[in-house]
Amino acid sequence: MVLRMSLMGSGISQSRMPRLQHYLGSLAGLEIDYGLIDGEGIAGFDPCERVGQTRTGGFHGLNITHPYKQRIHPLIDRPAINGHERIGSYNTLKFEAGEITGANTDFSGFIRGYRYHRGGRGPGHVVICGAGGVGRAVTFALLALECAHISIFDLSESQAGSLASALKKEGGSASVITSEQLPATMCEADGLVNCTSLGMYKHAGNAFPADAIGGQVWAFDAVYTPLNTDFLKLCRKAGLQCISGFDLWIFQGLDAFQIFTGIEVEADKALMETALSWLD
Repeated sequence: MVLRMSLMGSGISQSRMPRLQHYLGSLAGLEIDYGLIDGEGIAGFDPCERVGQTRTGGFHGLNITHPYKQRIHPLIDRPAINGHERIGSYNTLKFEAGEITGANTDFSGFIRGYRYHRGGRGPGHVVICGAGGVGRAVTFALLALECAHISIFDLSESQAGSLASALKKEGGSASVITSEQLPATMCEADGLVNCTSLGMYKHAGNAFPADAIGGQVWAFDAVYTPLNTDFLKLCRKAGLQCISGFDLWIFQGLDAFQIFTGIEVEADKALMETALSWLD
């Protein structure tokens, strides 16, 4: 039996997720057909309509990436993992028994990546830039890691406010900050988290003011193309412990594979080094 899946997003032609899922399938002895559904340049592309087409077209499931994670949220019949529905976005859909089950492996993947590098140490006070799909998943993950406080900046103040309200409903401590407040808040923080697209090959830049980087303990960048973003370069120079987008990418991919297939593949040294060699 061939399991047919795809990654759906916009501007994803260079994604290595198909290679990862095919590789995991080979390790597990499964035949995987994993492709890309790229909405970039397709006039009138409707991600919700495409989910319906794949569901009835023989697909086993989908991964969802920017910018569709929140838009497809209402399509889910039930969460594959209890609690993921509160995040407000999904990146992994499985079609089974006439239903769409959803999970957010950015949430679980971030937790695994964070603990891989920082063990049981808490995040402390974190400043996060970006309150979209991946930002929502990471902030809820920070909440699960017992983050002391989350300061949220987003160009859309309403989007940042919505996320802060959702976190508070779950018992978290969160606030919205403005661009004017960002530098001073960074100086009080333990961690800096980038969940914007700034730093990607097609989106050069840095969401954080460079002169306020320093004095924090750790940093994370969701961007993994390139791996060594300008943001992480500055953080490493300032002595921060850095978690790259590769960590989120590999662990969320492993978690998605387990949801699709029911098979857990260990993140051993050989797998991590092999997958890292595919990125630049």
